[in-house]
Amino acid sequence: MALTVSDTGIGIAEEDLVQALMPFGQVDSTLSRRHEGTGLGLPLTKSLVELHGGTLTVDSTVGVGTSVIVRFPAWRAVERPSAAE
Repeated sequence: MALTVSDTGIGIAEEDLVQALMPFGQVDSTLSRRHEGTGLGLPLTKSLVELHGGTLTVDSTVGVGTSVIVRFPAWRAVERPSAAE
């Protein structure tokens, strides 16, 4: 199973992705920051996904936006009976 979340926001430079995936890692310095946030969203999501055996990848271009893809292995999926059964 794969989930993709995309935006057309400010984007993240490739050299800043490592910092953005670290807890409390913020790309902008506190003096020049123009956007809010604690720097926990991506690191927490990555940790939770990995605890479930999945992966999180980030594809981002500055000024264009960001896509985050979360992939879970097949064994994490739960089969549900169809409504007809």
